[in-house]
Amino acid sequence: MSRPSPMSAADSVAAAATAETAGDDRPRMQLGVDVGGTSIKGAIVDLRSGQLAGQTHNVQTPQGATPEQVAALVWQIAAAEGWIDGIGIALPGVISGSRLCHAPNLSGVWERDGALDCLLVSADAAAVLINDADAAGLAELIYGGPQPDADGLTVVLTFGTGIGSALLHNGHLIPNSELGEITSGSGRFEDVASGRAISEHDLTPVQWAERAQPYFDLLETLLNPGRWVLGGGLTENFQQYASRLDLSKPVSVAHLGVHAGIVGAAAAVGRLDSASNQSGRQ
Repeated sequence: MSRPSPMSAADSVAAAATAETAGDDRPRMQLGVDVGGTSIKGAIVDLRSGQLAGQTHNVQTPQGATPEQVAALVWQIAAAEGWIDGIGIALPGVISGSRLCHAPNLSGVWERDGALDCLLVSADAAAVLINDADAAGLAELIYGGPQPDADGLTVVLTFGTGIGSALLHNGHLIPNSELGEITSGSGRFEDVASGRAISEHDLTPVQWAERAQPYFDLLETLLNPGRWVLGGGLTENFQQYASRLDLSKPVSVAHLGVHAGIVGAAAAVGRLDSASNQSGRQ
């Protein structure tokens, strides 16, 4: 099979973030894969509804995983589905050219030039890469209901091995925000209040909120969001955690829950295809 030219990571994110809402000519089914610090999950997504169209494949992320190890597991998931078309892949870090930065739960080799090449060109079809929290934000933007950011800036925070973030404004995704990296007197936000921190320190919702509140206060001061969306590991017990926070603006659970990264990764491919088709018709 001939292999399409790979789309660069930066172009993929930009196209997914800025493309207009796709029409009915967009592909209906698409494989999305969400690479996390502890597991890699993938599934076929129905792009018209944002719902999973089959089983979820879940494999453990090797400790200090290299790009080659992750690529092999991604293609394993694709092979299990018999998938030979483009793949949307959400990655836990900032995509910068052919490198992945700020990914502490993966091997340091991801930050080398060319580290992402094995994901972009080793498949039978081109891959589209997007930051994992941006994928969740994109899913929220498309499938989260009417006008999710109508009240101004929406801040999406995903709580897992770390804390990911996405910014939604005027119907667009602003990519590569890393709000989990902000620091306060207790250290980095994701070190003290992530899903991993909840698990490792056996935090109750009250204890978690005491740790997290200073960071939410700081983000409210810096960004003045009109709405908060919380996802990742908090989705299953959202009300227990969110009700402990003192926020001046509304807070809601991510519409697609723990599957938001998978759906957003798949949607990035769909939106890129739609943008390409629209460009070709002009």
